[in-house]
Amino acid sequence: MRNCRLCADLVIRDSVKSWNKPLFKSPNFAVLPSLGALVEGWLLLVPKKHFICMGAMPDSIVAEMKWMKHHLCSVLQQCYGQMCVFEHGPSKPNCNVGCSVDHAHLHFVPMTFDLASAVTQFLPQDVLWSEAGLGECRAAFSKGEDYLYLEQPIGSGRIATHQGFGSQLFRRAIATQLGTPDQFNWREHPQLLNVSATIKRMQVHNGSVLSCKSQPQAAA
Repeated sequence: MRNCRLCADLVIRDSVKSWNKPLFKSPNFAVLPSLGALVEGWLLLVPKKHFICMGAMPDSIVAEMKWMKHHLCSVLQQCYGQMCVFEHGPSKPNCNVGCSVDHAHLHFVPMTFDLASAVTQFLPQDVLWSEAGLGECRAAFSKGEDYLYLEQPIGSGRIATHQGFGSQLFRRAIATQLGTPDQFNWREHPQLLNVSATIKRMQVHNGSVLSCKSQPQAAA
């Protein structure tokens, strides 16, 4: 899609920018190191085709997404231990909740603290969480609702919907917990040392995954 940063990153073949180069691939998804990684090990699972959020994806690639999610969680847990998965899910372009990136991307972040509790101070007062999976994300998108999605622990999902979410809410919460609240913005603080360390760790941990091009056979 024109003017989409992630679409542009995914079509660059010989970029000198390390965060443009997928670490893992499947037919319809790529895993990129996250620019602005507040901790080492922060990765993004991104569909190669343009969708505004994971809830907007078609049925045809859902099983593959789940397979990639399962595999990526396994790799990161071996490397870093406890982690979480989250998404800022916009229902339309140019929403605050989209963090200025209107292309679906699921965050995978090593973490030991409770992110749901940490993000509370940044949410509108009337926000409620409910148990959820991809189906609830898709339902929110179909109704035109912005959403936040969180899995912590992995496999235990929850969703909150609202039309007044601010920008980069989970990132704000993580930066605050780390004692660097002014560094939440990925555009202003790219955290290149963490990006580089993540790339090196992934490459030495499981190099065979880097060239994986076969169609996943099962969803988890």
